[in-house]
Amino acid sequence: VEAIKNNPANVEARLSGSNLPTKKESDLSVQRARYNCMMLRVTGQNDVRTTQVGVHLATALFEAYHTLEALRLLEKLAGTSRRVHGSDHRVTADTAFLLKQFQARYVSIGNGLNYQALRYENDGKSCVIQG
Repeated sequence: VEAIKNNPANVEARLSGSNLPTKKESDLSVQRARYNCMMLRVTGQNDVRTTQVGVHLATALFEAYHTLEALRLLEKLAGTSRRVHGSDHRVTADTAFLLKQFQARYVSIGNGLNYQALRYENDGKSCVIQG
């Protein structure tokens, strides 16, 4: 608790994702390279394995607070998978489900429960929630 009180700027930077540990950024670089170089160039964007590796990358991005990049990648993967494999294919369904989860914004108001954020108002100072 003392570390938090003594260095609130560092805590805020870590929570926002702007000051990620080097290891996490390094892991993202490896996963990006695997997806872009190995999967897209070797197997192509229509291959199921490419979609699966892309989903793993999107999950890592999301967990590292690269939310917009993760959402854009999942949207692309879901569209490609639906077009190539059909909407009832397992990988398409899994990708669409994950996209829906990532699109739902959740906030915690201190009581230990999470609520879905419907919209932010007053330049992000207040939030309309549901749940």
